Amino acid sequence: MEEQVLKSEITTVEEKVKEITVNDKQTFEIAGELIIDLDRLVKQIKEYWKEPKERAFQAHKAITAKESEMLRPVTDRRNDLASKIKRYLTEQEKIRREEQSRLDAERMKREQAERDRLAKQAAKADEKGNAEKAEALREKINEVFVAPSIVVPDVEKTTRMDTGTVSVTRDIDVVITDEKALIAEIAAGNVPVSIVTFSVPKLKQYIKLQGLTKLNGVTIADVSNAKFRGK
Repeated sequence: MEEQVLKSEITTVEEKVKEITVNDKQTFEIAGELIIDLDRLVKQIKEYWKEPKERAFQAHKAITAKESEMLRPVTDRRNDLASKIKRYLTEQEKIRREEQSRLDAERMKREQAERDRLAKQAAKADEKGNAEKAEALREKINEVFVAPSIVVPDVEKTTRMDTGTVSVTRDIDVVITDEKALIAEIAAGNVPVSIVTFSVPKLKQYIKLQGLTKLNGVTIADVSNAKFRGK
């Protein structure tokens, strides 16, 4: 069948569909016949484009295979290098954080030592009856501050080279180890329900198999459909 003939049939059936309203048995039958005609037209259209699609598919498949063959060693080596860089940066960040924690603990220790020293001086001032000096020393206790030392990463956030730039980003890896536990967190409101994607077809299949008419969080309604089969 020629393409122009198919287009003509499409136009004709479109006009018929626009004119009909299903409101009684007669129009129901007319609509049913039109749907059967449309189904037949769908088959004819698919058949018309089947061979060109197959040729295009095979050509695309062959080209894609050659492209993948050429890309594979390049992408594999790139991924290998990216993994090595990731491991290096992750290890360096771990080292930096450990060193930062050590310095922070040392700073807190120094601050506490200074507070203890001032507290002892204030106590001695009290023993000597010098209340004014003791109060001044106690005020200094609240002002004790040792400037923090910041550990700077060995690799800068952005490294500029002749061929481009490499930027370091921070991220996390997440692995779901217990789906039921995660669902419990969602139910408790600790995790947003938006992280879950529900499969309505699978839910529908489950409801039908179980013969359910009610299910919390779901609306179940009976509907009537029609199946159409041409001769």
